[in-house]
Amino acid sequence: MKLVDLIEFLKDQDILEQLFEKENLNTDSGAINICMKRALDIESDIGLIEMEKTGGNLSFEINDIPYVELFPAYHAMEIVESYFGGNIGSRYNNLEIAKRLLEYRIKDA
Repeated sequence: MKLVDLIEFLKDQDILEQLFEKENLNTDSGAINICMKRALDIESDIGLIEMEKTGGNLSFEINDIPYVELFPAYHAMEIVESYFGGNIGSRYNNLEIAKRLLEYRIKDA
């Protein structure tokens, strides 16, 4: 899955939680993080990884695959809702939202 694919899930908490269940993620985790494989890049595959598995690091490896944390999922959901919710959101497609979310992480977070 790419970040652009995840945007639709970030628009609705119920759908996001269904994804967590489908992926067998521990919803009692301190946070479920959106992590990008290898680099912060719009073309990178993403993984949803419980905070406890990251060791609290922004960059880490699991099974010899390097990951970089983008945002905790619920934080990303809040950003999407705050900046792209309602009427404003109708002006942006999921790719544009994904690019802006990534840009925000790289430049501001």
